[in-house]
Amino acid sequence: MALAILASLVIGFAPAASADGVNVRSGPGSAADGMFLTYLGCDGFFAPSSAPRTRVNLGPGTAPIGRRSFGLVPSGAGTASGPYVPFLSLAGAGASVSVTAAAGTTGASYIWTSAADAPAGHAWLGRTTTTVPAGGWHTVDTASLRYDWKLVDLVTGSSTAGAPATPAEFVAAHGDGTGYVVTGFGCDGNAFNIDAVRGVGQTWDFEGITLGTAITASAPQVPAGHDVVISGHVTDGFGRVTGDPVLLQARTPGAAEWRTVSELAMVGPDGWSRATAKVTEDTEFRWFRPHGEYADEGASESVLVRATAVPPPPPEQQQPTPEQPQQPQPSPEQPQTTPGG
Repeated sequence: MALAILASLVIGFAPAASADGVNVRSGPGSAADGMFLTYLGCDGFFAPSSAPRTRVNLGPGTAPIGRRSFGLVPSGAGTASGPYVPFLSLAGAGASVSVTAAAGTTGASYIWTSAADAPAGHAWLGRTTTTVPAGGWHTVDTASLRYDWKLVDLVTGSSTAGAPATPAEFVAAHGDGTGYVVTGFGCDGNAFNIDAVRGVGQTWDFEGITLGTAITASAPQVPAGHDVVISGHVTDGFGRVTGDPVLLQARTPGAAEWRTVSELAMVGPDGWSRATAKVTEDTEFRWFRPHGEYADEGASESVLVRATAVPPPPPEQQQPTPEQPQQPQPSPEQPQTTPGG
């Protein structure tokens, strides 16, 4: 079954034509995208392999194109991970990739092609080892690599060895053909990053994902000098909350500059970040999201909170001073007459 699928890829493949340019990706892609990232065994095309962990991150250092690259962390040694690039002509494939690995890394590159001299039901498979030094960005160009070739019977899986050759030497000896190249790294288990994948006149750049930031206010207006609670959350293109921290910013309506009025607000258990601000005048608020490893900076829409006038307290009523009651003047007691006796 695997060889039958392989035969359809090598012999029946026809990549979609498009103008030269840079294609920006934020993920590994799929077969429908033309170039995509995949993984294979290091010892052979059908050798055991395991999926790496992946990420998009800044750099490392200065990325070959843009600000970011695609990072791959092997689950162990023995797997080569990297770009699959299809071609209609091996002579014009022009496949290359930029790689960086802090500790250096080794890999493997495979080419399948239905060369002109391949009998029906057969295809040529080339394999070579790749090595990337530690640190810095390095370009691995398949045109400069020397492959060990073998002619494979796509029905039985049997093969016949051919002579080692670069892609150009192979085409000169066997004729041109369609096919694809997979150039992977991480055979030693070391983590690495790739960027600037090139092939068939195209370039692929890995950049961050697109995020959106929502904002709400606890009230559209508050008495001047009172507080308002501003809430916000960050989601990806599928509506999933990412939990990115945000800064609350404010400005007077019509002003050009925003000023930051909160510390970095972390996301709460409900997926929302919150900050409290005092409103002394009509104020526009927005959430600003600093750039991170996997996404550029961005901001929410603004929300206007109006400050309403605080009515003055009513004047104090003058209370009349109660009159002091007049103390009655005591009447002089009349001496009582004691009757004589």
